[in-house]
Amino acid sequence: MNSNLIEIEGFKELEKKLKSLSSDKVKSREVLKILGQVANPTVKAVKALTPIAKKPHIQKRKGQSFGTVITPGTGKRSIGKKTMRRAKNPTLYVSPRSTKRADGWYLRQFVIRGTKYQKANPFIDKAYQQTQGQVTKDAETKVAKYIQRQIEKLSN
Repeated sequence: MNSNLIEIEGFKELEKKLKSLSSDKVKSREVLKILGQVANPTVKAVKALTPIAKKPHIQKRKGQSFGTVITPGTGKRSIGKKTMRRAKNPTLYVSPRSTKRADGWYLRQFVIRGTKYQKANPFIDKAYQQTQGQVTKDAETKVAKYIQRQIEKLSN
């Protein structure tokens, strides 16, 4: 049997009960919580593989007359989970993000993509390959448990 399939008895009943939930926002919020928990090992793996500069350097964006000093380790601090709000289905990515604490722009723009002076470093792909099997199995079991809880909650 294919490991990507989950067999649920009474699928029509499940479908009716899930549709009777208050709104799609409730369902997607719960699934995003599950995906967030499942993505934690991937975040740790990406942070472990993130390259760290040996010395501080100046980042100058287009149109800026001044530069921002990038300290070593800023890219590692910027790695985190991002939810795609406009996606139809609940979607979560592990990638560099820009926050007050750390700016992931430099990491996305120059390290992951590369430049003519520096090769691209696909460290996120490597980390995903390390944790892929674990994430899939974890997500399957947690989503199945969530669906079962919703069935029990609605049947009472």
